[in-house]
Amino acid sequence: MVAIGILEERITELENRIYGAAAPAIDATLPETSIVDNILHANTLISSALSGRERTNALVKRLPQLNELLDTSYENDDLNIETKLEIIIAMESEIKKNLELFNKVQELMPALEINKIQNVPELTPKLEHLTVNYLNLYEESNQISQSIHKVFSKYNNIIDTISKSLISLDAAITAAERAAAPKKRQDD
Repeated sequence: MVAIGILEERITELENRIYGAAAPAIDATLPETSIVDNILHANTLISSALSGRERTNALVKRLPQLNELLDTSYENDDLNIETKLEIIIAMESEIKKNLELFNKVQELMPALEINKIQNVPELTPKLEHLTVNYLNLYEESNQISQSIHKVFSKYNNIIDTISKSLISLDAAITAAERAAAPKKRQDD
């Protein structure tokens, strides 16, 4: 019975922490099982789930120590000043990078001023108009690009045909020059 009384006091303290001095009104109807009975039942279930599991039990036993290490106010007295200095020196580049990023954020803070953001609904029609104009210009530029591509394609075909004609003409002239050249006589 003493354990249940302590548990009820802790629950009351927890409710005071959560709800403050003004505790919520309790309905006239009480639940079928009390909170303490539910907590005892949960404890029984957890105990039976942990029985025979050595690693999990070891972890549960070390939870207070882990909570202490995770506490932001935790300060390890074993670390001397030299060790702390070495840690800071090792993290110097990271600290400098974070400082640069922080300064960059400070520079960009004026962009987040509420007055500038409030003007966005007023500027939306202008932005929509500019977007439509941009899309029209983009489509026109695509059509012009396609036309230019067709012109260059035709130009390349013409140059290719002229090159082939010149090569054929050169071959024909070379053949005609060979045919017109006097043949050397072979000495008998």
